[in-house]
Amino acid sequence: MIDNYINYHINRIINATNNLYNEPNSICQKCHNIEPLNCLFCYCPLYETECNGNFIILENGVKDCSNCTIPHEPEFIINYLKTNI
Repeated sequence: MIDNYINYHINRIINATNNLYNEPNSICQKCHNIEPLNCLFCYCPLYETECNGNFIILENGVKDCSNCTIPHEPEFIINYLKTNI
């Protein structure tokens, strides 16, 4: 029963954070060319870890994740929230 409530609320979170860049006065910017763009994890929660994303390390040592859309995908959000709540 609790799984049903968790799934329901996670789906509400996903729906509420889809395409936030379209909202008036939003601080969100469209950083990827995908629709819908989920902005819950604007800053990737895996940034400081090894991941399977499409990233590069710049000459100054910064991890550039602009070619990665993993944290914007509903499947990732669901799995991440379920394992980190």
